[in-house]
This record gives sequence, C-alpha cells and structure tokens, in this order.
Amino acid sequence: MELSFHGAAHGVTGSCHRIRAGGSTVLLDCGLFQGRRNEVREWNQQFGFEETRIDAVVQSHAHVDHSGRLPVLVRNGFAGSVHATQATRDLCELLLMDCAHILDKDASYLNKHRLKDWDKERRKHRDRKKRSPKPELIEPLYQKADVEEALKRFVGHRYGEWFQATANMRFRFHDAGHILGSAWVEGEIEEDGHVWRLVFTGDYGRSGLPLLRAPEPLLPADIVISESTYGDRQHPDFDGMRGELCAAIERLLERGCGKLLIPAFAVGRTQDVLYTLGRIFHEGIVPRVPVYVDSPLATAATRLVRRYSHLFNEQALRELGGGERGDEVRLCPGVQFLESPEESKSMNLREDPLILLSASGMMEQGRILHHLKHGLPREDCEVLAVGFQAQHTLGRRLVDGAREVRLLGTTVPVRARITTMHGFSAHADRDDLLDALSPLAKQAAVLFLVHGEDDAREALRGTLKNRGYRRIEEPAPHQVFSLNP
Repeated sequence: MELSFHGAAHGVTGSCHRIRAGGSTVLLDCGLFQGRRNEVREWNQQFGFEETRIDAVVQSHAHVDHSGRLPVLVRNGFAGSVHATQATRDLCELLLMDCAHILDKDASYLNKHRLKDWDKERRKHRDRKKRSPKPELIEPLYQKADVEEALKRFVGHRYGEWFQATANMRFRFHDAGHILGSAWVEGEIEEDGHVWRLVFTGDYGRSGLPLLRAPEPLLPADIVISESTYGDRQHPDFDGMRGELCAAIERLLERGCGKLLIPAFAVGRTQDVLYTLGRIFHEGIVPRVPVYVDSPLATAATRLVRRYSHLFNEQALRELGGGERGDEVRLCPGVQFLESPEESKSMNLREDPLILLSASGMMEQGRILHHLKHGLPREDCEVLAVGFQAQHTLGRRLVDGAREVRLLGTTVPVRARITTMHGFSAHADRDDLLDALSPLAKQAAVLFLVHGEDDAREALRGTLKNRGYRRIEEPAPHQVFSLNP
C-alpha cells in the first residue's frame, strides 16, 4: 500500500492525499492552494500524479482548500465519482461556482496589469528592436463550465453508510462537527489479503459550536491522517468568546459611530456569528445594533444551511426550529442581507454604529476588501478577525500588526483597531486533538500530521509521541510512503 501527500503537507491549504493499493487509486480531498498568487497558481495546476489514474475521490467537506481543485481534476481527465455527504455536495456547488468567478476576476486583473506594463514599456522603447513581445494572456484556473462537469461526478451519502469507492476500498463518513456536512473518513483498504483500517480527520471540529453537533469520536485504525491546524494552542471557551464579542459591541456603542467589520467565512462562520449575535441581543446583554451581511455567497449559504437544520445541535434546533424558506433571519432577528453592489456601497456612507459581516474570511477577495479600504484608515473602525488567517494573506498581515497594507491597487494606512477572536474557530484545538487522537495510539502503525503550520505540527507531534504513538510522520509535499503489513 502506498500513501502520498499532494497538498496541506508542511502547510494548511490544498488538502489532497492519494491512496494506492491493489491496483486502485483514491484521493482524500482535492483542495485549492491559497496564498501568494504567483506561487499557488503553479501549485494548483500541477497535481504531481496522473489525473486519469484516479478511480475515485472521497471528499471530507466543502471548504475550497479541500475541494477547490475538483474542477481541474475533472477537466484533466478524471472520470470517477466524488463521494461526499449531500450537504457537502450542495455547499460545493455554491463554493466552487464562487471560486470560478473569483479566478476569472483574478485572471482579468492580472491580464489588465500585464498589458498595461507592456504598453508602458513599449512606449518607452520606441526602437522596435528593444520592444518585448506582447505578453500571453493568463487563463483562469477553471471556469463555471468546469464546475458544472465536476458537480456531475458527485455521489451523496449519509453519515454512517458504507460505500464502495473501488473494488478493494470502502469508506464511510462520520460527523466531524466542522461545517455543515463535514465528515471524518473511516476506510477499509484490502491488498493481498490484508485489510488496512484508515482514519482521515479532514478538518476535525469541536464541541459546543453554536449551531453544529459535536464531532463523533474517532475509531481505532492502523493508519491515521490528522489535521494539526491548532496543535499548539488552546481556544478560549465559548462564554469567554461571547464576552469578547460583547466587549467589541460595547466599544462600538461608546464611539457612537463607525463600524465593527467582521470578515467571516461564508459557510459556517457567518452563521455561527449571526446566531451568537442573535442570542446576545435576545438576552439583553448589550443593546441591539444594526447587523448587515454583505456577501452574496454568505447569503446563499445561510439559506442552504437553514435547509439542513436537522444537522444542528439540540439547542439550536430547539430555538430555531425547521428550515422553512425565508426564515434565515431567525438566526439573528433584524439582520439585513445586502444583495446589490449599490446596497453594499451605501454602507460606506453610514456614520451610525453598525455591525457588518462580509467575506472572505481571510480578507483575500470579496466585498470585504472595499469595506476594509474605507474602514482601515479610520480610528472609529474595528476589524474583528474570527477565523484562521493563513500565511501570506491580507488577514494574516493585519493580525500580525501591519501599519499599512496594499489593498485594491493602493496603499492603505491601518488606523483601525484589529482584534483577533479564536473562540469561533470550528477547528479542534490542542486539547481537542489530543482527546480525539490519544485513544488511537495503541493500534495505529503510523500517524501522519497534515494541515498545519510548522510550529503547530511539531508541538502536536511532541505531545502525541508521549501518548504512545510509535511512528509519527510530517509528510513533505508529494512525499510517498510505502506501507507493509
């Protein structure tokens, strides 16, 4: 049996792990790399294996760092099925279509500036011998037609239902408690009469999230592939998180003007923040403040999430009831979902205190960029970072204390208050991971740590070594491991 790691290896984005056994090949996730544009563009185009030789994909959840290269895989010749929960399939439709739109806009932006630079150089060197040739136009990584083809490959499954991905590999999904439809994966892989038991955590969630159920416990396995995003830190408890959010609202009210900008992932984080705000206002902890969601994707995702309310935890289901059409406002009564660009732009003219949620969560694209351009230079603005900020993203530069940033082609000074809040994280923290992984140490022949930056992986590795794991690996990009019974 052979395992190789083609994303989220020595990093967080681009999750993609290949299993080869008994003449069959299966991918666990097929995610998009995110970060520096020029660097990740090449990574996203090259898988490191022949796409046509993949028999099936087992998809843990819908976030694009786990699903965003599926359209490329299909366009390059993959002809098998993509296995996922039905909620993951429906969320992938939203997220991948949005991703295609962003990729198209990015390509247009780069082409515009490449042609502008070329024309400037051409005018400077009127001597034809010194003129450089007209640059080739950049094609988007994929387009909406590629997404449509990828969606045709999806096969939906219920939690706990075994499915045969290939003749010798079967899998089933268990609720990972990360986002709607997310799963950790249990697999049985047969080769030469030996059956390997495998567990892949995907993005493993945590207990006590505002809307979702707690993750199901991991089961014993011979091979464990685990995320390590927060392997070196502990999240604040949810009472503390609510207190931090209330404090930010109180600061907003004390100023009497300005905005509380909350860049939030369209799927999961936006809904969690809305529900928490709704509870805070309902309980009268702080006075009500106007709340707006300015993200077409987050609006669509919120409506979809409400349709899957049967996946909510007991308290949320009891308080919110079923998911009838149009009742997404019940997450936070009074919230307004902005639809048009004109409505979005009107927010920049407002001087009264308000809360504005917008995507993207890492502040790399979407309408949040325009709000940041107007808000960052203002001392009466606060930016509340409620999600993980990967290296080389605008969000990471802001939380690391940048005094100025490049934003939409201009240099913007940072006078706004930047506040980081880890309590909303849908990733397991150090103790959650230790609680989930420690019981597997006795049976596991090998543990692979992926989806984490260096400090987080190494800290988690050191602790788990003391919990009884005999072999722990931190795979490098495209590294191949051969395993024998």
